[in-house]
Amino acid sequence: MTPLYIGYAAAILGTICWIPQALQVWRTRDTRSLSLVAQVLFLVTVSLWLAYGIMIVDWPLILANIVSVTAMIAIVTAKLKFK
Repeated sequence: MTPLYIGYAAAILGTICWIPQALQVWRTRDTRSLSLVAQVLFLVTVSLWLAYGIMIVDWPLILANIVSVTAMIAIVTAKLKFK
């Protein structure tokens, strides 16, 4: 298996884990169990990984972190909206 395939596999698995959380938060409007600080820190983290991926033109990093940033924005927005 080439490193590119490993990168895409890691990107897919690391990204899809946030989609169910984002969907659940928006469906139930229940964010009590989520820490705003933790969610914002993770949003900053994936944003920095996205910037890094863009700088080095690493498509698995770029694509995965576009999805992760989008999911985290949805989660943070829900946390702020549904206090």
